[in-house]
Amino acid sequence: MSYLKNKILETLKWKKNPQYVSKKLGISLDKYKELKKEILSERKQLKKKAKFFDNAAQNAQLVESIDLEKGEGKISGTFSHEPKTPEEIIDLLKIDTTKWKLSQYWNKQMGDHWRVSALVTKLKSAEEDLLVDILHNWKPKKFKIPKANLPKLKKDKERVCGILSLQDIHFGKEGNETIDKDFEDTMINLLSRATSSHYIENLFFVVGGDLINMDTFYGQTTSGTPLDNCTVATKAYEQAFDAMHWGINYAKAFCKTLTVVYIPGNHDRLSSFHLAHALGKSIDSKDIVWDLEYLERKVHVWNNNFNAFEHGDKPSKNTPLIYASEYAKEWGVTKNRTLFTGHYHQERKVEYVTTSETSGFIHKTLPSLCRSDYWHYSKKFTGNRRSGKLELQHPITGNICELTYQAM
Repeated sequence: MSYLKNKILETLKWKKNPQYVSKKLGISLDKYKELKKEILSERKQLKKKAKFFDNAAQNAQLVESIDLEKGEGKISGTFSHEPKTPEEIIDLLKIDTTKWKLSQYWNKQMGDHWRVSALVTKLKSAEEDLLVDILHNWKPKKFKIPKANLPKLKKDKERVCGILSLQDIHFGKEGNETIDKDFEDTMINLLSRATSSHYIENLFFVVGGDLINMDTFYGQTTSGTPLDNCTVATKAYEQAFDAMHWGINYAKAFCKTLTVVYIPGNHDRLSSFHLAHALGKSIDSKDIVWDLEYLERKVHVWNNNFNAFEHGDKPSKNTPLIYASEYAKEWGVTKNRTLFTGHYHQERKVEYVTTSETSGFIHKTLPSLCRSDYWHYSKKFTGNRRSGKLELQHPITGNICELTYQAM
């Protein structure tokens, strides 16, 4: 049964008129009536089958051995008669065909009863259909920029570029149920303060870097590490997508050009890429530059400023040399060089020096807005200020200031 059918099945308990329900689900009245008729018909057929197998199943002893990680399992049961068809076995062993496929089965007579065994494998299409339904029924979050906050982009203000890298938001993490509100408050506060005194010619907005807490339907990181989550993977994705869709549309009103930079994180390497790719397809604006290529490290040059971005989960003492080698041209034409990372959920700053002067490379580890879960609490990784930062840079001299918003 599709995701939409499951939602309609839930609405049967509402006792509301069809017009109300179809509007809530975001589908047409005719479509709702058609699907409801199908569901009622399917339930009727199931009741008939259940009545037929009642006598055989009431004495059944079912044993399940399911491995969710491998997506396979074995189900066995004892019955008073020998089933003849796959359909009979599915009904007798109560196999949920929306999640599992009957791969193999066999029967063995044990005196006055039959032992029935079946091997099942998890259906991948169920997950794919779920994502299709989510994207098909998705609607962008409505928002309105208050006129008091909308700046007049006058060229007599000091011309700057902005760096807004809010990594490690961890949508779906335990305790992060309202992180989308913290993200919105941070964006509104920082952009309003920055544009009151400066003209942001280019704003670099980072998406990714552990944007979503999990990367699998089992609530794990990309590498399979178990996590403490407050919701399922699909809901975390929806919340993150809504927030980023709002954030990009909001931010582009405060600058001449918005550059969206995707950075993968160790928690969400695949899901964050899907999210960034979908954002690029769903937002159409000539004032947005999309850098959505899957790369661990990225560099963007603005006048005399070399701005590097990565997540920070793979530290190295050779980091400046790596950037100088990989981006030799960009390194050679700039003097103010900064690397922005996250990962550690705390603010750090490292300036690389030669003798008594800086060599023109600063590594900034930025703080995080997300709350601590039980794992961080048990390891005593607590006490960091939940905050977001916006750096403003002069085209020639580099860093002007860092604006900070502390979440409550």
